[in-house]
Amino acid sequence: MSTQQNLPKPSLNGVKIKTRKRVNKANAKFEPEAFRDSIFEVISEVTDNDLEKISSKLDSAGGTLDYRLYGETFFELLVAGGLIAPGGVIEYDDEYGELQFSLFKLSDSEDPLPGAKIWVNLILRLTRRYKYLEKIFSETSKGILEYINRYPEGDNNKLAAGYGLLIAEGLISADCIKILQKDHLVKDGYALQFLTMFMKAYLTRLNVKSLFNALYKARADHLIEFFPPNKRTDEYFTRHFESEDMHSIINYRIAEQANAARDVILYEIVQLINSNEEDDPPLSEIIKVGRRAMSQNNLSENEVVVLIWDAIIGNIKWGMRSEVIEQQALSEVKEYADVFTPFTSSPKSEMALLKHIQKYCYEDAKLMRLFSQIVRILYNEDVLSHDAIIFWANKGALPQGKSTFIKQMDKFVAFLNSIEDEEESDESDDE
Repeated sequence: MSTQQNLPKPSLNGVKIKTRKRVNKANAKFEPEAFRDSIFEVISEVTDNDLEKISSKLDSAGGTLDYRLYGETFFELLVAGGLIAPGGVIEYDDEYGELQFSLFKLSDSEDPLPGAKIWVNLILRLTRRYKYLEKIFSETSKGILEYINRYPEGDNNKLAAGYGLLIAEGLISADCIKILQKDHLVKDGYALQFLTMFMKAYLTRLNVKSLFNALYKARADHLIEFFPPNKRTDEYFTRHFESEDMHSIINYRIAEQANAARDVILYEIVQLINSNEEDDPPLSEIIKVGRRAMSQNNLSENEVVVLIWDAIIGNIKWGMRSEVIEQQALSEVKEYADVFTPFTSSPKSEMALLKHIQKYCYEDAKLMRLFSQIVRILYNEDVLSHDAIIFWANKGALPQGKSTFIKQMDKFVAFLNSIEDEEESDESDDE
């Protein structure tokens, strides 16, 4: 067995060995200060602070400067004009000072939106050319927003306006907003102040539904959680957004609360029905649920009666054959007719139920041909009055399936009109 000593690898004299790019990157020093200086050097020739020229320079500089490696540093510069050190301290360049086209520099403390819009256009151009910056800027945002208690109030307004527009444009995700729910930011009111300006800016571009969808995806749609613990009441919520003239936020929240209450009511009624399948239908219990909904959730008869309809009819486990479906629908309506009566005490609530049944039958093809029979049952059970049905036929019907349903009801409406004529005739005879 021969023994070989470790010999150096052979090499070619006079030949330069090229280092792979990934090796260079792995060995490269991370020098954010040097990157900051490079950005200032790139724009040094732009003397008039022309944002179009600055944008063009930054766009071209991506070929030589490593935006991917220094993306976090780059965004800090674009936002604050300097590097954001741990603790939220902004470190400006000793020679060049503050970056003149940062969000903090371009925006005004009292009216930050005009400057923020210019800044967002700059970010938009950068991220169009360098798409990967969107993800880097989104990830960097949490580190910037967690220090809003360290920035001056005016800068926070600028920051909130900038982020509202950025997120509305889809340039970054709304995930960073969740960081505002840290206890110390909420307790001292920083979170609420930021959120308010953020939403104002967002709503200049998109509607309130879009805003809440974005916050929902970020799990930050429960706005009350941004209020200090001692101010988490409906009264304070309303008062705050009224003072900011943001009535759309109040109205959306009221609508969401009402929808949540409706879901609870539907669930309770369905549970009552399913738990009494072998016994008599729980009519009195359902009526109690409806009355409680009116008192506790401030719902009207109109709203409650259609909820009861949806719960009862929506809970039917439909058969396959048309004759079975007909028997199921009509027997269910007859069986539960008495629960509708307490909630149709006015012409308005009768019409609400009648129109809702029309729409329900229109949207569910298997029930379209049963509309007139359902109405007859509710008339016979004293849920719907003669006057309500006649009014519906003459001018109260919805557009959905109107001609079909009016035709179905022709004979019944004629019958009701004949009754009315007979009553008028009897009255005139008495006279």
